[in-house]
Amino acid sequence: MAVVKGSQQDRLIIRHYKPGQRFRRFLFTLILIAAVGVGGYFAGVYDSMSSIRQLTSERDSLQTELLQGEREITRLTQRVGVLEKGGEVDRKATEGIRQTVKELKAHVATLEEEVAFYKGIMAPSSNDKGLRISKINIQPGDAAGQYSYSIMLTQVADNSSYITGLAAVNFVGTQAGEKVILPLRDLDGDIADLGVKFRFRYFQEVKGTLSLPAQFVPEQVQVVLQSTGNKAQRVEESIEWPGTGEA
Repeated sequence: MAVVKGSQQDRLIIRHYKPGQRFRRFLFTLILIAAVGVGGYFAGVYDSMSSIRQLTSERDSLQTELLQGEREITRLTQRVGVLEKGGEVDRKATEGIRQTVKELKAHVATLEEEVAFYKGIMAPSSNDKGLRISKINIQPGDAAGQYSYSIMLTQVADNSSYITGLAAVNFVGTQAGEKVILPLRDLDGDIADLGVKFRFRYFQEVKGTLSLPAQFVPEQVQVVLQSTGNKAQRVEESIEWPGTGEA
C-alpha cells in the first residue's frame, strides 16, 4: 500500500471475535456476586443463630437464678414471720409475767399493810393505846365532784370490851371566796345525823360516797371521835385534801 509522505495515517488493529466469551464473563461475574451474597447471608444467619443460642442460654440461666432467688425470698419471709410471731409471743409472755409480778407485789404490800394494822391493834407500843383513827382515805369517783371515803377506827390494846360513841366528819374549804365547813351529812345522802355512830371491839370502818358542791374547793378533812362510858376519849385528826383544789 502506497504511503503519501506528509499525511496522517490511521492504525488498524485486528482482533479475533468470539461471540460467547462476553456472555460467559457476564455470567461468571453474576454467579460470583450471587455466591458472595449467599455466603454473606448464611454467615449472618449463622452468627445470628449463635447469638440467639447464647442469649437463650443466658436467659435460661438468669431465669433459674431468679427462681432460686424467689424461693429464697419466700423462705426468708416465712422465717421472718415465724420470728416475728415468736417475738410477739415472747413479748406477750414477758408482759404477762411483769403484770403478774406487779400484781403480786401490790398484793404483798396490801397483806403487809394489813398485818401491820392487826399487829398495831393487838401489840401496840406503850404510848399507843385506846381509841384511834388509823386511816382516812379519799378517792375520786366516777362523776365530777364525787368521791368515795373510808375512815378506819380502831381500839388498840384495850379491846376487851366494846367501845361506842360518835364520829364527826367535816370538810373544810372555800366557797365563793369564803371559808366554809361542811359536815358529812350535807355531802352524803346516807348520813342523817351530825355524827356517825360507832360501836366495835377491835376496829370499824366508816365509808360511803359524797358529792361536793360545784363551787366548793376542799382543803382539809377533819375527823373527831368522841367515845362514851367510864373511859370516854376524844380523838381528833385532820388531813390535807388529796390534790387540793380539785372539786
